[in-house]
Amino acid sequence: MKIERISDNQIKIFLNKKDLLDREIKISELAYGSEKAQNLFRDMMEKAFVEHGFETDNAPLMIEAVPLSTESIMIIVTKVDSPEELDEKLGHYQSKKQSRRFKKKMQETDGLSDVSRSKHDPTWIYSFPSLDTVAILSKQLYGLYQGNNTLYKDNQTEKYFLVLYANQNPNTHRSTIEGLLSEYGQKHLSSSLSESFLMEHGDTLIQSKAIEVLTEFL
Repeated sequence: MKIERISDNQIKIFLNKKDLLDREIKISELAYGSEKAQNLFRDMMEKAFVEHGFETDNAPLMIEAVPLSTESIMIIVTKVDSPEELDEKLGHYQSKKQSRRFKKKMQETDGLSDVSRSKHDPTWIYSFPSLDTVAILSKQLYGLYQGNNTLYKDNQTEKYFLVLYANQNPNTHRSTIEGLLSEYGQKHLSSSLSESFLMEHGDTLIQSKAIEVLTEFL
């Protein structure tokens, strides 16, 4: 079990196969609030408090579960200060589900001029058909690539998008990274506009260290 604190009100919890086996829980059981699932949640909250000082303070909690594979899952716990805020968050979630198809928008942004790019743009943006594909790629890139990288998911197309910034490993050539990315995924325009669309209309699954997390847990 690994816990990452995102903010004062939000944490991400990564559960792998061993975490679930130790508690004799299947991923499908987490949605039904069984006694095992409730005990697991209490363990997670206790660990979050011990490691990160995250307290619920009897506040309402918004819990989102994102399966990373058939044997691992990411749970996002958000502390909501008021019922009104909870309604607002739920409304925002519904609006995201009704957004335009992501694939069409990415095709539009792929036609943008290079003039729109800046020194702050991502170096690479690639899409993948499944999380398993991204995980296999991550194991190949681990050790070769060093830099910020974030994983997004578009729920309309069910595709995963890996955004990578400049490689800081002096021992790896750019062509090596590009070769691996192209072997497993489809290339898209690498611009801040593309990533902004991902942030607005997709779900951020793993922030900044996607390759490291996927290599460790999948």
